[in-house]
Amino acid sequence: MKKGLIIVLVFVLSFGFLQVATNLTSQGETLTATAKGFGGDVTVTLIVDGDDIVSVTAVGASETQGIGSNAIDQLPALIADADSADVDGVSGATITSNAIKTAVRAALGIESAEEPAAPAEPAKETSAKPAEPAPEGALTATAKGFGGDVTVTVVVEGDDIVSVTAVGADETPGIGSNALEQLPGKIAEADSTDVDGVSGATYTSDAIKKAVEEALASKGAAAPAAEGALTGTAKGFGGDVTVTVTVDGDDILTVEAVGADETPGIGSNAIEQLPAKIVEADSTEVEVISGATYTSKAIIEAVNAALAAQ
Repeated sequence: MKKGLIIVLVFVLSFGFLQVATNLTSQGETLTATAKGFGGDVTVTLIVDGDDIVSVTAVGASETQGIGSNAIDQLPALIADADSADVDGVSGATITSNAIKTAVRAALGIESAEEPAAPAEPAKETSAKPAEPAPEGALTATAKGFGGDVTVTVVVEGDDIVSVTAVGADETPGIGSNALEQLPGKIAEADSTDVDGVSGATYTSDAIKKAVEEALASKGAAAPAAEGALTGTAKGFGGDVTVTVTVDGDDILTVEAVGADETPGIGSNAIEQLPAKIVEADSTEVEVISGATYTSKAIIEAVNAALAAQ
């Protein structure tokens, strides 16, 4: 009887020890880090087991509901599943996505390699280009980037973009600076701002494209169609949105929209996409751009105002 009790006791104690050991292994090490998101700080908590990411959770109370919150909800699982922060961000929530990935890397002790020389590149280009302006000179404009203002200088000849340079001293080295270096050349080569942004630098890319559009708009408003160019303005999400509408009789030929204060990657999508929809439909009765309702409605209202003034 005694021997039986001893065996049972040994079994129970052994099972308990194994259970505790299993719990310690499954829990692993907990790491935390914080990075700047769109609305405020984003904090991540990682559980790691050796070199493996077991789980990731993220908290960012100030991120935009329905946009940044989507990244907070979805991206941690993607990172844990991939066992890496090198995953695609959540569409429409680039800033929050980047914050989550940056915080994860920081928690893991993975530092982004900084290249101090990179931001100096735009200055080198700027000194060379404006010295020989095309007949119509150099145009400049500024838009809000990720860290601060981004200013572009655009040299044009007729309707052609000859060169573009961009400067943004406050953009993140190795991220935003990549857009400052690479995107102007793409725009000049395409002779259009309808180019893909630089991966991982959506904010800076959008700022460059927006500033180039502003610069070109400051030059070209005096080339109306037969019955003239009509303009209208309405209140967007961040500020005024102004449209230029070219008509021929009752037909809408072209629509251009400018709204420097609209949110890059959200309102800017409406600025870029909705005018073409209005032209194609020859009407303002079109669907708004998903996630950019405020800016979309401002564009539609401004076009209606322009047409009413005809």
